[in-house]
Amino acid sequence: MEWNLKQQGFEGKKGIALLLIILALLALWVPVSIDKITGFVSFQESMIRQPFADWMGKIASYALPVLEVITVICLLTEKYRKIGLILSTALMTVFTGYIGIALLGAWEKLPCGCGSVITGMNWTQHFFFNLAFLAISGAGIYLWYNLQGSNAGSEATEGGSAKRHIKNFSLTTKI
Repeated sequence: MEWNLKQQGFEGKKGIALLLIILALLALWVPVSIDKITGFVSFQESMIRQPFADWMGKIASYALPVLEVITVICLLTEKYRKIGLILSTALMTVFTGYIGIALLGAWEKLPCGCGSVITGMNWTQHFFFNLAFLAISGAGIYLWYNLQGSNAGSEATEGGSAKRHIKNFSLTTKI
């Protein structure tokens, strides 16, 4: 199977920038979701120890890995890439906000259910790490929309103006 950058929507400088953003997000979401799935019991216990109701922790322990895997699949699929970028931004907004509230002292003790590289970070480092990936996700959405706008009307410009394109079509069609 051949993977063509142009077919995947990664043409030009903006396209390459979007590709790098997608790769960075995949480098985050793939190991994090794998850690949560392979260490599910430990992850679920840490979610239940969070400062909210146990039932919310149980729901979150199932929902987060599923949402992260869906994010990965969407980022890898051109048709659903926009959804992947939006999911990534939404997840990073929630995670960053939660850590921000924790840093403001809302809770006395806060266990971390995070995996991979993030486990070695303190809460302040974790906050700025998340903030960086929130910005990367947001930049991905911006570039995605920007690239969609630059491709608008490309069919008409291929054969000249839209007016000429319609005129040529009507001349070659017999009624």
